[in-house]
Amino acid sequence: MKIKDIHLKNFRSFEDCLIKFEDFYTAICGKNNSGKSNIIRAILNALERPMMNRNRINYNSDFPVWKSKSAKENISLTIRVQLDKISDVGLIKFLKVFLSDKKDDPQEHNVEDTLLTIEININPNPKESTTKIIVNEETVSDNYKVGEILRRIHFAQVIVFHNSTQPVNPYRRTQHGQLDNLNVKTKESIENKVTQINKELSKAIQAHKSELQELVGRLQEKYEVGLTFSGFDMNYEQIPYEISLGEKNFELPLEDWGSGTKNRTLILSSIFNAKNLIDQDDESNKITPIVIIEEPESFLHPSAQSEFGRILQDLSKELEIQVIATTHSPYLLSHHNPKSNILVKRNIVRNKTRESIIENVKDENWREPFELALGMVGPEFESLKEAFFSKENNIILLEGAIDVEYFNILRDTRHGENRLKFDGELYPYGGFGFLNNPVLLKFIKERFNKLIVTIDLDAVSNVKANFDKAGYLKEEDYFSIGLDKPGYRCVEGLLPDFIKSKVNNENSELVFALQSEDKDERKSAKDRLKAMYLEEFKKDLKYDSTYFEEFYKLSKKMNKKINNAT
Repeated sequence: MKIKDIHLKNFRSFEDCLIKFEDFYTAICGKNNSGKSNIIRAILNALERPMMNRNRINYNSDFPVWKSKSAKENISLTIRVQLDKISDVGLIKFLKVFLSDKKDDPQEHNVEDTLLTIEININPNPKESTTKIIVNEETVSDNYKVGEILRRIHFAQVIVFHNSTQPVNPYRRTQHGQLDNLNVKTKESIENKVTQINKELSKAIQAHKSELQELVGRLQEKYEVGLTFSGFDMNYEQIPYEISLGEKNFELPLEDWGSGTKNRTLILSSIFNAKNLIDQDDESNKITPIVIIEEPESFLHPSAQSEFGRILQDLSKELEIQVIATTHSPYLLSHHNPKSNILVKRNIVRNKTRESIIENVKDENWREPFELALGMVGPEFESLKEAFFSKENNIILLEGAIDVEYFNILRDTRHGENRLKFDGELYPYGGFGFLNNPVLLKFIKERFNKLIVTIDLDAVSNVKANFDKAGYLKEEDYFSIGLDKPGYRCVEGLLPDFIKSKVNNENSELVFALQSEDKDERKSAKDRLKAMYLEEFKKDLKYDSTYFEEFYKLSKKMNKKINNAT
């Protein structure tokens, strides 16, 4: 089950707004009171069973407060949900059989993907409020059938909801104090039995861990499932346990980040339980829940937020379970698709707050959610777009596209032990402009599991103070490129002299242009010479120290950092 979109009219802070959900993972971001939680409230109203404390629309309290209430204007929620013929077969078959006029229809078991639309209209007069259901393009006209379909959806628990800002702790252990009041023999007898039970329960937990590892599927190459058992102490109804899922190469496991552990356990449990519902043999109950999380970053350190954000996005995609999160954290924003970040804003009319709107985050606006979350605005983002939405968690940022070519050559296995041993992506950042922003530098460092930044030696002095503010360490987080002598303080400084000499001798006019008083002429000449050096370097290339002596010195230092991080 996957929400395609929801259309809100006159619902709380929304006057008329269509909200689309692009991928399995969606991050809803915005300032406080922008309307993020109202989107969640609308989804719960449509798909979750009404409860005393939520999911009951009240016309008087849910109609926009700045508008005059009128019998001509309803509150309207329209949600379109895509049902998958495999993972939602239970609901699809129910709809097909329940809505069929001919119970012996031979086609009733021909299950296909189905679009389900629920339209709720709330009128000031409760008797005139209506709920409409559309299956594919056919409207269900019988009110009894509408009610039964809604009951089927509500009691199937198609929504798993977590408000991370108000965590509960169902795993609290009972106190041990009364055990001290028993006599010694009784105490020893009980403790021996508890020890034996704990051993058996530990075996059961490990068996369950194997089942969870199978659910993770292909992601086992990147993540490792952990399942810890804290001990059983007289409560035979509930066994306390904690799930961890952390990147295998991450330097500090997620479970070590403290008070956010319980919240993370609940969220991961919900996702795994949803996957179990998909895989169960009983078709009649097979419906994939949608996992909704309010502020999953709560109580997590920024580095743990970063890892948890990657885990949620990878799991939702791998397991094909829709996860919708509201967040203020840049680490929980979607790093797979810019359009999966829904930015909510409020219009201001005459200095008064009015309706919520969805800001377009396509094209050049992709960076707005990140700017909001980081509390900064600047052009430095633009050169990092490809890196921001990398599917890899390990990257090296290089100054330019030509640097990327040299480093890709250096990764060739024909270099043997001298090759750059890095399994990840190489991205050009287009000059050192973004390195002047310590906030962005810190975010980039924590965004990825493993990050290395390279910078030409002649530019290090311009950005070193910012590296220091962001906690970057030399020859660990950043590496300078080139040799410390005039004309060599860049990647071309690592080339053998015979390459540059040949190109310079054949293009003396470009060499002279490097001394031009015109800035544009100097830059053009420099860029053309850099491209020619690379082209000449790749001719008759030999994968040995004749061509790569200085490159090998650099790769040795970088490999040391890379290996220490694994």
